[in-house]
Amino acid sequence: MMSFFMSKLDVKRLRLLVFQGAVVLFLMSGCVSRPDRLEYALEFAGKNRVELEKVFEHYKGDTMKYRAACFLIENMPRWYSYDGWQLDTLHALLERQLAGTLRESDKMWYGFDYRTLEKVYDARVITSDYLIRNIEMSFREWQERSWNRTLPFEDFCELILPYRIGNERLTEWRTLYRSYYGRLLDSLYTGSDVLEACKIINDELVRQGCRYCVDWNVPHHDADHLFHARIGYCRENSDLIQYAMRSCGIPVAADFMPYSPDYRYSHEWNVVRDTTGKYIQFGYDGIDPLRNNPQSDGRKKGKVFRYCFAMQKEREETSNAAGWNTGGMEGKYWKDVTSEYFGENEAVVELSANVNVPVGLAVFSTGGWKVIGEGIRKSGNRVCFRNIEPSIIYMPVTLDSNVHPAGYPFMLCRDGHVEEFVPDTVNQEKVVLSRKMALIPRVAAWGYSQFGARIEGDVNVDFGNPKLIAEIKDTIDYTFGIFESSCHVPVKYVRYVPPFGLTQIAELRMYDDSEMEREIRLTPVTHLPYIENVTDGNILSHFYRKTGTVSSPLVFELDRPARIVRVYYIPRTDDNYVWKGDVYELLYNDGVNGWKSLGTRTASDKNITFSAPKNALLWLRDKTKGKEEQVFIYRNNRQWFNSDFI
Repeated sequence: MMSFFMSKLDVKRLRLLVFQGAVVLFLMSGCVSRPDRLEYALEFAGKNRVELEKVFEHYKGDTMKYRAACFLIENMPRWYSYDGWQLDTLHALLERQLAGTLRESDKMWYGFDYRTLEKVYDARVITSDYLIRNIEMSFREWQERSWNRTLPFEDFCELILPYRIGNERLTEWRTLYRSYYGRLLDSLYTGSDVLEACKIINDELVRQGCRYCVDWNVPHHDADHLFHARIGYCRENSDLIQYAMRSCGIPVAADFMPYSPDYRYSHEWNVVRDTTGKYIQFGYDGIDPLRNNPQSDGRKKGKVFRYCFAMQKEREETSNAAGWNTGGMEGKYWKDVTSEYFGENEAVVELSANVNVPVGLAVFSTGGWKVIGEGIRKSGNRVCFRNIEPSIIYMPVTLDSNVHPAGYPFMLCRDGHVEEFVPDTVNQEKVVLSRKMALIPRVAAWGYSQFGARIEGDVNVDFGNPKLIAEIKDTIDYTFGIFESSCHVPVKYVRYVPPFGLTQIAELRMYDDSEMEREIRLTPVTHLPYIENVTDGNILSHFYRKTGTVSSPLVFELDRPARIVRVYYIPRTDDNYVWKGDVYELLYNDGVNGWKSLGTRTASDKNITFSAPKNALLWLRDKTKGKEEQVFIYRNNRQWFNSDFI
């Protein structure tokens, strides 16, 4: 009699037969996946393998959806969520911060590291029902949206199909986002231009906003929480865009630079695939998706990668050629798209010593050199860096336990030649320095965004008879501005009247003497989140508010009726100008010998002077305060940071 119970060996043999049948169908359908990767994913799933096999069984009669299932499952071992009760606490704290009700005791969570939490791998927990719903909804948007008629299956798989973005907890996000953004789109547009559709959704996302915040160390927010609590940095803004667009069948991706060459941190933004096959930047920084006149955020980038759901073949090839790859295993799921931004090019540089370890490409970010790409060794003692942004200062580095210079800093010029910055220690020059960090355009804009702002006073809080105290008529070309009051009578209240549309101010202080020794304390009367930042004495905190087409004054009460003599005003600032009284050290780069000091000095004015080798890469360090610093060269009697090169 045949037993109704199967041994473990029999189960394994049955699964092997099922898999072999799947492979046959898989190959017949033209699926480009490798059977070994698919089998690895099924083995990796462990007890959850049965759920993944249910998806194959469900789609065994539908070639395209079967291929889509193959795509998702073969790449699934890379994807996981972080989980733990701590994430619920962090979500609650983010909501408090968004509402302006964060308590001082809550800030103890600032130092929490989410990477200590448990990783929950998709392949071991995901259900067949979840995957099938995701595939069905993705296909519906791909097949029913007229702009997708020419979207290849391979691009559909990367730009619409994925059920997740990063390491967020999984949710049924497509239904939530489609119910809002899909209905909006359907009510406003029925055409076939993907850029028009993209702009409609993007305009709504801009209107809804996403509060910028970098205080918390959290994984990607889960899609449902992000829908209701829009707070975070560029990553959360990018995630919101992807969820909204993909739920409506708009093919989008996230591009990023590993480290900024002109500021600090990494940065992420979005691109939409046009029907022409070209990827167009949009979203962050108020950029519209434009076909004929594409916009740029103006940031220097160095290297640009695109987050992908699938492992990228060219990244494996680069890893084999270079002996390593940026981003480690996760970096193999990035696509190098630098050439889409800056064209194809290469820089071949000499190494200063015989190097037997992998070589990388680095840019300077706060604190030192940060690796952003791989170098391919050439004959002789040379290395080739392919597809990099021109007019950026780079460093070839070796990669062992630490990052070490392997040559001199260099720049790929627009005409294709490579310029090295080898210090001429015989010929020195006087350098007059005013900043330790580049004044990038978006930071400079903080100051001139407040042109036309007025500071007014009155004896009554309703400002029935306001008196002009000061007016911002010109660029504040330093951290702060000092104004002589034009009001010669005592007041009890002052108000900051911003220009129409935008308020961003760091500090406002009043004095009743010309020596600015007697400060008049201000207490906010206007009740708005973070208005206390204007009077907290911290020039790096600020108040930011968009007000559309109206001017919304900020009202403060003086601690006593007084005649104001001087106004100390600080627009939003990065505080990277040279400060009188701060101690500074200037260093120059000597290639493999590292950084060498040119001495320390105390600033006695708004700039500081040193003697430095000609043609040297320089680094000004504030030994008194601050973290943000960037390297530069000195030519034509001025500092040249990366952001200054065209």
